[in-house]
Amino acid sequence: MMKEVVRGIESGALGVVGLIAFVLAFSLILVYVFRMRKSDRTTAKNMPLEDDLQAHNLMNGD
Repeated sequence: MMKEVVRGIESGALGVVGLIAFVLAFSLILVYVFRMRKSDRTTAKNMPLEDDLQAHNLMNGD
């Protein structure tokens, strides 16, 4: 099974499919990010800071 995958990558077929999938996913993520409202971006930007305090309180039993 693994040898077949390696041969497919070497022949270029799987490499091209992987590259197309990566470019498509990257493009869709960029479209999603640029279409977000400003309030959603601000919320997403501050999420790690808000969750850190909650996680700290949960770990300490507060």
